[in-house]
Amino acid sequence: MDNYSLNCYCDKKVLLKRLETKRNVEKVLPLVDEILRYVHSRDKRFLIQPLRVGSYDTRLKVEKADEFDYNVIVDIGKLVWGSGGKRYYGFGNTRDKVVEKKGYALPDPPVGQYFTQIAPIRKKWDADRLNDGVASMTFDDDIVPIKVKRIFKSLVGEAVNQPKFRNLISTDKISSSPATTLSVKFSDTGYPISIDLCPMIESQLEFKPEFHWPRPNSQWPSQEKRMIIKKIGANEIAKEPFYWTLSFAACEKELLEGIDIHGTCRKKSQRIMKRLKEDVWCPPDMKNELTSYHLKNVLFWECEDRPSETEWQQELLAERVTTMTYRLLGYLQRGNLPLYFHTGVNLLSSKDKDVLHQVATNIKSFLDHPQQYLSV
Repeated sequence: MDNYSLNCYCDKKVLLKRLETKRNVEKVLPLVDEILRYVHSRDKRFLIQPLRVGSYDTRLKVEKADEFDYNVIVDIGKLVWGSGGKRYYGFGNTRDKVVEKKGYALPDPPVGQYFTQIAPIRKKWDADRLNDGVASMTFDDDIVPIKVKRIFKSLVGEAVNQPKFRNLISTDKISSSPATTLSVKFSDTGYPISIDLCPMIESQLEFKPEFHWPRPNSQWPSQEKRMIIKKIGANEIAKEPFYWTLSFAACEKELLEGIDIHGTCRKKSQRIMKRLKEDVWCPPDMKNELTSYHLKNVLFWECEDRPSETEWQQELLAERVTTMTYRLLGYLQRGNLPLYFHTGVNLLSSKDKDVLHQVATNIKSFLDHPQQYLSV
């Protein structure tokens, strides 16, 4: 693997097509704004202004801007850590899976997931009649993720079912994904554009010691950057039915801000790896178990282990892509990729091990003969 081959690969298969990207952005932004204004008009608890996250907004997108990610804020405000406790609710026995009281407790939340109490806010919602009937987001004093997802998806469905959108946008079904995904087909675009809208509590929770971040002897990121990230804190997204999942998307966005201010190749290395994932390591006929989010965390770990700017100079592009690829291979072989901001969370724990084994085999083949895969 050499710099010339990687730069040629990057020029032809990685860099965004500027005019196409500009056109897509100019169409997507007002569309999302109109949908969220409709949602807000029907339920004031969902704010209009989303948090833009994902590959495009952090300048890690590859080739074309066909995916946009937004966190839609549920208006609760900053939260503090509580003492926990047992929860006696769950799905009923009917087909529509109504959340109801149970005689037995839910299991304790897995690492990185939590119950979330909002007693004062719930009382205000109840007084304002915002939380009645099918609009209820709570059970007792807990805000329940599956309830939030159902309400949000229903309102987004109403928005896109308006005549002007009906033949333009389709939505997915409720899934384990935290997001409601819209597929948009513009008449002058030859491919569908995917828009993920994910309900989020902007809880700004403090980093707990169990997160193991920042690590005591690490030299990256800078102290100034660490202070900013700690102030941002951890938010929560509605992924699992009853447990809120910690989200560090806002922290990750800040960590990537200015990461190549001195002309280094961190983002370029990451984008090349994303394209290699799509082209070589995880071809289209393979189940998608290795994600861009995994690769982003690989980048963060590599940056922490190689904090010096001199190790990320453009002339070391091939060396960094190589070391990051070996790092990824090691995570896959061990079956454990720790979340950068919370090392107790294994990002591979729920993935298909047989598929990950095949991905590792593909990566090894690439590392043995990179030039045959980089020739374009």
